[in-house]
Amino acid sequence: MAQTTKILVALALLVASTALALDEEDVSIEKLGRAYRIHMAFDVPASVDQIKSVLTDYAHPSRLSSAVTAREVLGRQDGAVRVRTEFRDCVVFFCKTMILVHDVSVSATEVRADVVAEGSDFRNGFLRWSINGLGDGSSHVVFNAVMEPDFFVPPLIGGFLIRKALGNQALATAENLVSEAPREPLSGNEEQ
Repeated sequence: MAQTTKILVALALLVASTALALDEEDVSIEKLGRAYRIHMAFDVPASVDQIKSVLTDYAHPSRLSSAVTAREVLGRQDGAVRVRTEFRDCVVFFCKTMILVHDVSVSATEVRADVVAEGSDFRNGFLRWSINGLGDGSSHVVFNAVMEPDFFVPPLIGGFLIRKALGNQALATAENLVSEAPREPLSGNEEQ
């Protein structure tokens, strides 16, 4: 009987981990002129506050993405935190270190980062994480972004490969959020 219980628990864990698995079909990327629009929705086994805490963890730059090599807070103004993020990514043989300066604002159910063109390798855009608690201690996250690069992309790389790289990066970030957010301590007003 104990062996049967172990097998059932292992199967339940396998099904649970599969339910959280994300793949390329979970992310939508389209090209809009020089910009790229990204959309993705997924569930995270953590509270809204735990997720917001991970998304705004400026002290640990690579926590959400291994592509991030540095991050620093440049200042705070009008409820927003100006952040400079440096990341490196490669598409086939084309590798580039990029700088993203963005103003991050946090509300009850959203973390939004608006691109600041000055000092950035991006002309404009935003990243928005909308987070809604599901009542069982988990949350539904909808990620939307529009990013317009301000750097040359070799024609051989093409839109398809850029979209593929953006999709892979979005999926890796989502998977890291699913992994990291449940490890965040619960605040006093959250149910355990």
